Amino acid sequence: MMLGWLGIDPLELLKRLIPLRCVNDPSGGIKPGSTCVEGVLDVMKRSGMDPKSIESNGFYTLFDIYGSGRPVVLYLAHYDVVPPGPSWSFDPFTPVEREGRLYGRGSADDLGNVASIASAYRDMTRIVDKLGGTLVVAFTGDEEIGGYNGARVLRDYLRNKALFPDFLVNGDGSGLVVINRRRSAFKIVIEADAARIKTKGSRKRVEKTLKSASYHAAYFISGSDVHPLIDLAREVSEQDLLLSSLGGDFVKSNVLPQRVWAEVIGEGADEQQADLSLTELVKALLPLTRISVELDFPSLYGVTATPNMYYMDGSKHVFEVDVRAPLKDSSKLERAVKNLLEDLSVRIRYRVSGGRGYLNTPRTSRIVTKSLRVLERMGLPAKVVEKAGASDSRYFSPEGVESIDFGPVGGNVHGYDEYVEIWSLERAKRFYIDILGELLSKE
Repeated sequence: MMLGWLGIDPLELLKRLIPLRCVNDPSGGIKPGSTCVEGVLDVMKRSGMDPKSIESNGFYTLFDIYGSGRPVVLYLAHYDVVPPGPSWSFDPFTPVEREGRLYGRGSADDLGNVASIASAYRDMTRIVDKLGGTLVVAFTGDEEIGGYNGARVLRDYLRNKALFPDFLVNGDGSGLVVINRRRSAFKIVIEADAARIKTKGSRKRVEKTLKSASYHAAYFISGSDVHPLIDLAREVSEQDLLLSSLGGDFVKSNVLPQRVWAEVIGEGADEQQADLSLTELVKALLPLTRISVELDFPSLYGVTATPNMYYMDGSKHVFEVDVRAPLKDSSKLERAVKNLLEDLSVRIRYRVSGGRGYLNTPRTSRIVTKSLRVLERMGLPAKVVEKAGASDSRYFSPEGVESIDFGPVGGNVHGYDEYVEIWSLERAKRFYIDILGELLSKE
């Protein structure tokens, strides 16, 4: 079903969203603030919504409910973005148009989807008026750190209001393809107290550089890409080096660092200082990033583990390892980490968190088959794919909600010079309008 569009431009909405600086960075104590939240609310109001908000631990979920009865279709996206990191060609929070692309932090992940869904809202309400059912549009503020105070809270709210969705169209995809499967996201934290020693040797500086098509941790391909910290761990282990210090372009636990540098101690006669704990932790990263776990279902991507954060917490060295795996909870991963570290006989403390579910919707489901019909009608490739990253679908798919992820075409997600292809914003908007008609129809 297709109705005439009401002419709200997703590009103009996106240009309003990027400057809001909706950064979510727990390591820096930063979460989307009042300027961000008020700005997103303004975009929702401009799009015709009468938004409400739910607050949980300082994070805000902004939503609108239109219509009544079944089915309930939830449109979801997130307005929080990762920190900009280094190496940008432009101010990351000033939208820049160039050669058909709009550059800016969040342009692809995930403000482009917020803009596309918001711009589709008035058309979607006309479909609800014609066909019945309930439309819920919600934008969350903590997807980048797991969604516990956003999508989870929204899920429970909708359940309590007898509005638990039948379908979820999650605007946190890319490529204008139907994403029906994603893995869970976990975090392994390993730490040890600093242990400085004096030793004999020669000191040198080692620098390692990321080689990857993406800066998003979920899209790292082991065996093809080169992670600077894993590469350092390999060299330290193979050459039996000691570490004296470590630094790098560490941004966030799910952002691959562009560079890592270290002072290492090799063979020699000069008196040097080294840190045994730092050395032990870095060496442990090599087997941790190759950890073997029994999976809940087959995945194109298997298990991805990348150590993306290092910092000192008082006198402790701390590393955060981002893990993506098709596991419903952390129990299997916890056992694997415990067994691995015990086998290494290292004095390392660890904890495992995350794993709140995954997206896994059958290709034969109504939402997937209807989505393919819409794409065919739009003249786009009708593709169903698995993607590497996690998303807020994890809070709905395991509970029986037919769910997909979708979104416009973009690149450099979580990296510098992030962009969205401008032409694809209107295509995403059209998809969001048309799939609602398909899901609400009696066919």
